[in-house]
Amino acid sequence: MKLSAALPVCLLLALASALEVPKPCTPPELMEGQIGTFYPRRLQGDYGMFSYDAKNERIYAKMFMNREGRHWQQVDLLLFQKEVLFQFFPGNGTCVKFPLHTPFPSPLLPKNATFAGKVELGTTSIPHAALQINCWVAAQEGASYTVMTSTDRGCLPQWWATYDSEGWFSKSFFNITLGIIDPSVFTPPPQCLELL
Repeated sequence: MKLSAALPVCLLLALASALEVPKPCTPPELMEGQIGTFYPRRLQGDYGMFSYDAKNERIYAKMFMNREGRHWQQVDLLLFQKEVLFQFFPGNGTCVKFPLHTPFPSPLLPKNATFAGKVELGTTSIPHAALQINCWVAAQEGASYTVMTSTDRGCLPQWWATYDSEGWFSKSFFNITLGIIDPSVFTPPPQCLELL
């Protein structure tokens, strides 16, 4: 008799937890990994490695670029506290310096992001073979929209896509590790230091 009374309560709790909408999470302040970017309209895709340091507001990206059949390697070093962006080209050893007056890009979800759903990446047929992903949608300024996904555990960015007047632009993040293994990646190469 007690089991029959407990069963509806358990079912209600299970239903309530299934309907629970996750709150926007806070990603790690220090992380590294790989990134792929794709511009479908232009048939352009780049891939590479990144280091993200929210504590000191700096980003390092070593990318393999692909533009209209041309391929090259490019290192972008964004130092937001110094308001400078360096682009270093290892192929010819040159460096270009740009002013950087934009705010540090947080991987946090925008305040107006709406929870769109939860999906399982992988399979649920095998225990522990799926990764829970939360999907979010946000309207941005200028009639653009962003779709974002992050892991349910750890709040790691997984995929971002933005649609605006230029079409779609997407970023995929993978092989993410926490922390910064080699902080020297944030030190500009000698060719860039000459520009300071």
